[in-house]
Formats: sequence, structure tokens, C-alpha cells
Amino acid sequence: MGVKKILIVDDDPDIRLLVDFHMSSEGYEVLEASDGMDALNIINENTVDIIITDITMPNMDGYELIRKLKESKKGIDIPIILLTGKKEEDSIITENTEYQPDEFLSKPFTKDALLKKIDKFLHKEQYSK
Repeated sequence: MGVKKILIVDDDPDIRLLVDFHMSSEGYEVLEASDGMDALNIINENTVDIIITDITMPNMDGYELIRKLKESKKGIDIPIILLTGKKEEDSIITENTEYQPDEFLSKPFTKDALLKKIDKFLHKEQYSK
């Protein structure tokens, strides 16, 4: 079936490095983008199994990225986990309720929390606890 690819989209290089470190150690291939525009370019040239994106980024934020992906043929079926600094998922309001992320993950996050969110979509049977 091959190695699953995760795209992390965040303008903070430390967050990208953290996700890359944790997910690479679990056998995932991690691609990195610094904003939504960069993410769209990567998605156009690669098969991506899941996207983890921040909300606030330059050039194209997470909400706009979600909208563009959900409207495109290539991105419509890719699960999206939205990284947020908010503690309550219910307090997150998107500009267009038609295009919601598939999951939310609050910052700061643990490796276990991230793996559980990813596992929900990729059905990976084993991961560190």
C-alpha cells in the first residue's frame, strides 16, 4: 500500500519540524509547506493522504486553503486537520461553514494527540502510546 504522506502547512518552522520529527519516526513521509499557496503547489505535484494546517499564515490562511481544497477535484477527499491555538473547538468559527476541516487539534499538542487524529483517517494500526 505504500508509505502514507502527510502535508504539514504552517508558517512556523518549529511546528513543521516537530510534526516531521514525530510522524517520520512513525513511518510517515512528511511534506512541508509554509503557507496555503505553497501547500496547493505541493498537492498539485504529489499524492497526499492527510493535511495538517495552521489557521493564521501569510499569503493564504488555513480557511482559504480548506475552501480551495474542498472545491477542487484533487483536494476534495483529503482529510484536513486544523491546528488552532483555541482550546475550545466550539469557539472556532470559520468564514464559510460549508467548508469545515475534518478535525481540530489545539496547540500545543502531544505526539499521541496528533497520532490519534491521523489514525482516525488513515487507519494505521500501530503507533506509540
